[in-house]
Amino acid sequence: MKLYSLRVPYKGDAKAVLLKAAYDVSSFSLFQRSSVQEFMTFTSQLIVERSSKGSRASVKEQEYLCHV
Repeated sequence: MKLYSLRVPYKGDAKAVLLKAAYDVSSFSLFQRSSVQEFMTFTSQLIVERSSKGSRASVKEQEYLCHV
């Protein structure tokens, strides 16, 4: 299993705020990297905002698995 993204958000009252993020998109082609990173950013932001504080979830999107 390969880790592509690690994000640390803070979920406030209104919206989740990103504290720190790291990406490893080197295994994707040069033209796909920005799209892949944008997909990971959008998906993780959406999952964090839809989950409640203190809960854990695992979401499968296509062939990727996202843990919150």
